[in-house]
Amino acid sequence: MKRHPLLIELSQEHHHTLALCVRILRAPETDHRHDITEHFIDLEKHFAKEETMFAPLWDKLDRADLRSRFEQEHARLRELFHHAQWNDAAWNTEFATLLRDHARFEERELFPALEEHALPPA
Repeated sequence: MKRHPLLIELSQEHHHTLALCVRILRAPETDHRHDITEHFIDLEKHFAKEETMFAPLWDKLDRADLRSRFEQEHARLRELFHHAQWNDAAWNTEFATLLRDHARFEERELFPALEEHALPPA
C-alpha cells in the first residue's frame, strides 16, 4: 500500500528506528548508549511531529484505542530513555522491543486508519 504523502517521511524514519532496534536486540547486554542517545534526539522530533500532526485528526478518526496506545507508548519510551540503564540487558530489551512494536503499530494500524478516516485525499 502506498503511504499518504503526509506520512511518507514518518514511515521512512520508522525504517531507521527498526534498524536500531535490530542492533540492540542482537546484543542487549551491550552498552548502546551512543546509538540510542543519538537516535533519541531525532526520535523526540519525530514524536513531536506526530503529536502535532495527529492532534487535529483524533476526533475525525474516532478511535480512542489507537490514540490511547499512541500516547501511552510515546510517554513510556520517553520515560525509559530518561531512566536509561545502558548496561542492563533487560532495559535494552524492553526499550528496543517497545520501540519496535510501536513503529510497527503505527505502520500497520494507526497510519492505515488515519489514511482511511482522517487524512484528506492524497
